[in-house]
Amino acid sequence: MKSAHSTQIFVLEVGYDNCKTFVPKDGMTIRCKGIPIEIEQPVAIEPDEEDTGLPLCDVSLVNTGSFVVSNDLYEYLKPLVGDTVQFIELKWDSVRMWLCNVITVVDCLDQQKSEMNPFGGVAEAVFDVSKVPGQGFFKIKEDNYTGIYLSPAIYEALIAYEPSGVEFEEAAFT
Repeated sequence: MKSAHSTQIFVLEVGYDNCKTFVPKDGMTIRCKGIPIEIEQPVAIEPDEEDTGLPLCDVSLVNTGSFVVSNDLYEYLKPLVGDTVQFIELKWDSVRMWLCNVITVVDCLDQQKSEMNPFGGVAEAVFDVSKVPGQGFFKIKEDNYTGIYLSPAIYEALIAYEPSGVEFEEAAFT
């Protein structure tokens, strides 16, 4: 994997084809749109029926716009993310996991250099690196708050941890 330099921005991509993903047991929808949510915890979850036989990874998925981490990865990340993430406790049988609701939304997209798709979203994000936060995770409003971007510091911390179930895609920067 690449090492981040101060000008590199990465997107967190859950490897949902290769690890177990989950849905809330009661059928509720959890919308993570860059703001804190009020929800009774822990949220009971169960494996998505399509994930039969896939392994439980350090990073997983419940819904678009968020990601799930194992309890061990939660303990590692909690002191590193500041107030950029709302952690929501999840429970699957006796397994404790955490939904990561990224609540930091930053105006750091270079509008002139980014490529927009026909639906008004971002096809290729180009960031003004001077506006990117120094720690934690962040989102941008231009992609409907679904992309999860990493500060260089949190990218380096995740590379050091080597979590399973996640990939990092490099985004462009100015």
